[in-house]
Amino acid sequence: MENRLAKNIVLNVENRNTFGKKNRSLRRNGITPVHVYGLKSDSLSLQANEKDLISVLKSAGRTTPVNIKNKDGEETITIVREIDRHAVSGDIQHVDFLRVDINEEVESPVPVVLINQDKAPGTAGGAGVVTQGTFEITVKAKPFDMPNELEADCSVLVDLEAAILASDIILGEGVSLSSGSDDRIAWIQPPRVIVEDETVVSDEDSLEGGEESAEENTAEGEQTPSTSEDS
Repeated sequence: MENRLAKNIVLNVENRNTFGKKNRSLRRNGITPVHVYGLKSDSLSLQANEKDLISVLKSAGRTTPVNIKNKDGEETITIVREIDRHAVSGDIQHVDFLRVDINEEVESPVPVVLINQDKAPGTAGGAGVVTQGTFEITVKAKPFDMPNELEADCSVLVDLEAAILASDIILGEGVSLSSGSDDRIAWIQPPRVIVEDETVVSDEDSLEGGEESAEENTAEGEQTPSTSEDS
């Protein structure tokens, strides 16, 4: 189990002088409004090339620091705070970045991905399948020590009793776990057993049942002769 540390990701921006509905003209020209705030400093209204921004967001996710670099040479270390998308098209309308201090720890949820699922001994012979119950855990680290994602090695799942807990994940140097240490990440789920309610009738039982039915019908069809005392 290992972690993947944050990369140095840079987003080149320019100052923005358009606001509100006028931002539509920017988007039509492949420019996306960007907002930077936090650390008790003035907020910045910026703009970035749409393609560059999409590439940065894919690489950074919600945990990796992004270096916002302005044309005037000013640089700001941030993390993605909010992405505003169009309700119908899903296109990015606006992105907010939060300033962070590279020397101060921050808390952030980090995705957990499973590896070696096909090598889990507990699944041998169809005994079960690997099941993931927790898809992210919250950790604390300085911005550039923050993992982009964490891995859970399923090769340790030796039987149906085994499980990978949050405390089993190797976080890496400078990273500590903030969420519950007993959170179950993955385990072996036994296969479902479907019980069908079937009644099996043997030929002998069927024959006996038929004979009994015939005897009952015969008895019902016979009439008891009357006697002189009854008449």
